[in-house]
Amino acid sequence: MINKKALFGLIVMFFSCNNEAEKILPDSNGNINNISVVIDDNLWAGEVGKAIRENIAPTIYGLPQIEQVFDLRQIPPNVFSGFVRSSRSILKIDISKEQRVFTLSNPYAYPQKVIQITAKNPNDLIDLIKKNKNKIYSVLYYNELQEKQRRISKSLNKTKDIKINTGVQLKIPSAYRVAKSEKNFVWIRRDIKTGSVNLLVSKLKSVNKEKIIHVRDSVSRNHIPGPVENTYMSTDMTYKPNIDEILIGDKKAYETRGLWEVETQFMAGPFINFLLKSDEQKDEYIMIDGFVYSPGSDKREYIFELEAIIRSLSF
Repeated sequence: MINKKALFGLIVMFFSCNNEAEKILPDSNGNINNISVVIDDNLWAGEVGKAIRENIAPTIYGLPQIEQVFDLRQIPPNVFSGFVRSSRSILKIDISKEQRVFTLSNPYAYPQKVIQITAKNPNDLIDLIKKNKNKIYSVLYYNELQEKQRRISKSLNKTKDIKINTGVQLKIPSAYRVAKSEKNFVWIRRDIKTGSVNLLVSKLKSVNKEKIIHVRDSVSRNHIPGPVENTYMSTDMTYKPNIDEILIGDKKAYETRGLWEVETQFMAGPFINFLLKSDEQKDEYIMIDGFVYSPGSDKREYIFELEAIIRSLSF
């Protein structure tokens, strides 16, 4: 499993802004969470390719079906030119006398990250991949997260309900609407063909790591009714929620991922929950809970969008 504590702590080492690059380089391209892997066909088909798939694109925890963090698109080195080089996130693997892992910012397009891994033989490549998996994953994941936030910022919902009722601000796509707004609580949602994508923002007192599941279920019981009377969304404890300590900006937060359900109603889906203290003196907390209802469809991109929105949090 990827070490979440290391996920964003390593980012500062690899990201810098190059204003001149913005002016002269072509725009990068690619779907969100699509990584171009420049590697020889034989290496990709063997143990090196297996190590990349297992360590750099693991299965996402907290989804009802198996989905990888990234879609990996293999590109043979002899075709890595022209438009292909403009991919936003690139992992480049080579056999070389040098043994190292390094990152390039905007070498062919903007914005772009290229991670280069070189070693003398396949076994050494595998060792480098395994030893540096957190660093590699962090750079790729944060690059995709930034791109998602950039796209969201192009068309924002201008609601002031969240700021007025909870004291925080989020950058929310215009496709979302306010479904419920009251003191200390706002529910926003986006309707999709197969269901909905939802975000709950709550201002709370005296919450800690041990109370996260209890509190999120209490918020759901009070604010998110089920399809029939006396039903509501609750955490599915048969699939153990995973809690990690992370940073949002300079604030410590707890990220929880798992599954929710509405008992007896055959309704379920994934959720992502962030809890952080907003006021030390008043012992006040902000809980932001994103959940998806979309039976029969992949849910990775919906959860990723919710994470991008939550990580835009400001006070």
